Amino acid sequence: MSDSASNLDFFVQPDPGSVPGADDYPSYTLGSSVLRISARNDLPSSTAVVLIGLDEIRQSSASPASPLKSRDTAAVWIRAALYAMPTGEQFPIVADLGNMIPGRSFEDTLSAISQVSSELRELGHIPVWIGGSLPLLRGIFQGFKGNGPTDISVVSSRTHFKTDPELAPYEFALRSLVENDSLHLFNLSCLAGQAHYQEVGESALLEQMRFEQLRLGPLRQHPDWAEPLLRSSDFTVFSLSSVRWSDTEGNPFGGPNGLFAHEFCQLSHYAGANDLLKAAYFCDYFPTDHSSMPNRGNNIGSSQAHAGAHVLAQGIWYLLEGISQRCDDAPKINSRNYTRYTMALPGDHELIFVKSQKTGRWWIEVSLPVPAGSRKERTLLVPCAYDDYLKATAGELPDRWWRIHQKYLQ
Repeated sequence: MSDSASNLDFFVQPDPGSVPGADDYPSYTLGSSVLRISARNDLPSSTAVVLIGLDEIRQSSASPASPLKSRDTAAVWIRAALYAMPTGEQFPIVADLGNMIPGRSFEDTLSAISQVSSELRELGHIPVWIGGSLPLLRGIFQGFKGNGPTDISVVSSRTHFKTDPELAPYEFALRSLVENDSLHLFNLSCLAGQAHYQEVGESALLEQMRFEQLRLGPLRQHPDWAEPLLRSSDFTVFSLSSVRWSDTEGNPFGGPNGLFAHEFCQLSHYAGANDLLKAAYFCDYFPTDHSSMPNRGNNIGSSQAHAGAHVLAQGIWYLLEGISQRCDDAPKINSRNYTRYTMALPGDHELIFVKSQKTGRWWIEVSLPVPAGSRKERTLLVPCAYDDYLKATAGELPDRWWRIHQKYLQ
């Protein structure tokens, strides 16, 4: 291809079977208002959430050797469930590009995803990828090159840092990303992981790299602890593996433990409300019933055979709701809408917290190393939880402050 302007038209092929027409849905539903995009020039001029389906699952241990055909993909079922849902109040514009054409190799697919992801963001849109398996996050992340340090959050039952080369690439997908594409990676947050899926040393490796973990137990007890991690992220991945089997099907990477479906949707809402979010990925759904493909969204409304599709569709719906409720809440200099709290810690340390009077969200000021030859102090406001403030009042240095500060010392 001679220029990036042709990336979308070349790599994305709308499929009438995977993108139902607007006439198939009542006027109150999301399916009646979604823009069907067949060419780059059809994209709206204002910011839109752009859905793209993925067929590629070749690096998943649950996949065959080649990608599934379009009409067998998870994206078909997710669309059917999502489009049948009502449009929320003040929802953003939603467009659908259809399904990505898989490349001849997995790396070809990653390259195509990277180019499309990058171009959509340059046009001011928010790409939301549906279907496929978690290793495809590398392609989406590669689309962030040239945009400065990038934060990622991954909601999954695993931490994906295993070292055994005999395992499927799914099991070390994040390790592969860090080893091959880490030049613009600043922080990685792993949420909803379960210890019994971890290889010995995985947790210690994440700690050594100053990455953040919020395991399933603490997350379920304190869901508000997840909000600052998601509020820091440029790109968030939602794997269906994080949801317990009792709430889903088509979930080979899940188990008897995990998030409830409503908790999964809460995390999606947190991600959407994040002003920094530039891309999202909903993955790891493998339909178990291919006997009758949906023509209309309400065809699967009364069936539990595709509960996994409903869970991901509802997660996307709450992501859209979160986006609709964004309020540009980042602290401004000398703004009256924020309250500053300064406290002294043992050892002559001082911590500054900032609280939004509008939303009640918190930030902590992190001091950064001063470059050689400079006398000017540098600070960074990092999202945090109210619990971090409470720890500081008890004389304890919050974990988020320490991790971010250490990253700038590396």
